Amino acid sequence: MGRNVQQTGLHLCITAVLLLGEGRGRDFPGSLSCLNNYVTTVNCTWSPEEPVGDGPFHLHFTNLWTKGQNASCQLTAGDSVQDQYHCTMHLARQILETDGYRVSLQGNFYGSNHTYITFPEYSPRQHIKLDPPSNIQSNITASKCQIWWTVPSYLDEILQYQLQYKEYSTSWEAALNKTPPSSLPQIEIEGTEFRSGISYMARVRCKVSEIEDSYHSQWSDWSQTTVFQREGSSELSEKLFDTRTLQFLIIPLSFGTLLYLFWNCKLSSRAKVLSCLNIPTPATFFQPLYNLHNGNFKTKPPRQCCCYHHQKKKR
Repeated sequence: MGRNVQQTGLHLCITAVLLLGEGRGRDFPGSLSCLNNYVTTVNCTWSPEEPVGDGPFHLHFTNLWTKGQNASCQLTAGDSVQDQYHCTMHLARQILETDGYRVSLQGNFYGSNHTYITFPEYSPRQHIKLDPPSNIQSNITASKCQIWWTVPSYLDEILQYQLQYKEYSTSWEAALNKTPPSSLPQIEIEGTEFRSGISYMARVRCKVSEIEDSYHSQWSDWSQTTVFQREGSSELSEKLFDTRTLQFLIIPLSFGTLLYLFWNCKLSSRAKVLSCLNIPTPATFFQPLYNLHNGNFKTKPPRQCCCYHHQKKKR
């Protein structure tokens, strides 16, 4: 019986050593996230929940299906966030849809070496964060604005995009969002959404479309920006209604109107007299008769004149 107890104890000790050696004697300290660009690059971030030792700490990626396609990187403490470690890994070849890896974290934990299996089977297509679109360009006219960019050709059919644009002088918090209607790396926006004479900036990001059930993707970082300005086709019409332009138009129009009214209302009678000075008159040739009738030969002679002729006839 004593021999059986010894054998049982020995087996337990061996099992404990093996479990501790493989990191299974303790829960994994913290959380590990490994996002890949679905090309050859994997970025990992480890956030321990408590101090775990001085390390060093290494991540190992072992390909489950292809021998020799393994990779590793050393985790280093980040400068911006305390108690957070980062590493970037470059795989030997481009990631395939069928790839799978066993991911382990190895290092000096709590004063002794341990190995933790963090992902028994890491599927790259379920942990995607693509590189931001590149080579973003724009062309704008009075009627429309076209913006286009570049992504890897083998992904362009399964991607979706989000575009932001804003006035150059404002912050991105005030930007407007646009969603392209298709997976094509381009978008067309009505020119009326932009004011002429104002510079605008645009940027774009991408992810695998949510329609693709076999993938899981986060939004990429934002791309670099493109700057554009709407053509000033309507600047002339806008200037015509500018305040200064209206003032320059009103002043001569008002002056001309006043001059016209003054000429017609104040000087009309005098102008008529002056314009009649050169009309011929018979006053020079019939001066006595003209003076007697005051120029009106149709008026009947005065009664006294008739009496005078009657008396003269009596005599």
